[in-house]
Amino acid sequence: MKKQSLIRVKSLAWIEDQGMLFVVKMTDKIKKDDYYRSIGGSVEFGELAIDTVCREVHEELKTTVEITGDPLILENIFTCEGDPGHEIDYFYPCRFVDESFYERKIFILSEADGSHWDAMWVKLEDCLKGTIRLVPETLLAWYKK
Repeated sequence: MKKQSLIRVKSLAWIEDQGMLFVVKMTDKIKKDDYYRSIGGSVEFGELAIDTVCREVHEELKTTVEITGDPLILENIFTCEGDPGHEIDYFYPCRFVDESFYERKIFILSEADGSHWDAMWVKLEDCLKGTIRLVPETLLAWYKK
């Protein structure tokens, strides 16, 4: 992971269905800890955050989403892979256009760097109880309100 020296802006898809949340499972190799986050990525210079979430979903899963509401915007200060990070995260409520993405199975998410991760549906209740570590933690604090 490249050391971060600036605040990054991320745009992420918040996709819920019947008490389930669509997330990607990732691992912090330093902490030896799995964590789960919404799919999406970094806003590029000159790109709107709303366009980023659609682009990222298409790049990562080869599918499309429909934005269903206004974004929740949160600040996230964290440590990952031993390095500090700072982000402004836009969480857009979305729905998959392709109904096959509502199947409860593992989907392969492909990153631009060639890495692959498992994307899946998890119980939102497990995230709220802490059984599954959903990041950023500020999202959980907001959701529990």
